[in-house]
Parts: sequence; C-alpha cells; structure tokens
Amino acid sequence: MTGQEPPKNPSGNDDPPPPDTGMGMTAVAYLITGMLVWGGVGLLVDHWVGTKGIFAGIGAVVGIGGGVYLIVRRLGA
Repeated sequence: MTGQEPPKNPSGNDDPPPPDTGMGMTAVAYLITGMLVWGGVGLLVDHWVGTKGIFAGIGAVVGIGGGVYLIVRRLGA
C-alpha cells in the first residue's frame, strides 16, 4: 500500500548490524574454497601425470593452508 512505512525492527532499535557479522562464514568459505580449488588443481595434475590421488591430497592440504593464511591475514584472527 502506498504511503505506509515498512515494519519496524521488533527489538525496537534500528542500529545497523555489527561490522564483524558473518566473519565465521567467511572463514569457513575460505577453508572450503581453498580446499576445493587446489584439490581440483591437484586432480588435474594427477590426471596429467597418471597418478591416483597423490596430488589431489597435496592440493587439498595446500588449499587448507592457504585458507588459514587468508583468515589470519584478512580477518585478523
């Protein structure tokens, strides 16, 4: 209906959310994305070299390490 205001926040305050909202999900996303991307690169190397999962495992570990590095660097944990 025109001219009506949207409903107010039930808690009564209209403050914006705190600046660190979603940092946990960002950290989890860094870990999962790093593992999937570098594990996928390792899978491609496995296919190219002819091994079965060695480089995929190494890539997953490197991806998790990169995710931890990004968490520490960007989120200041």
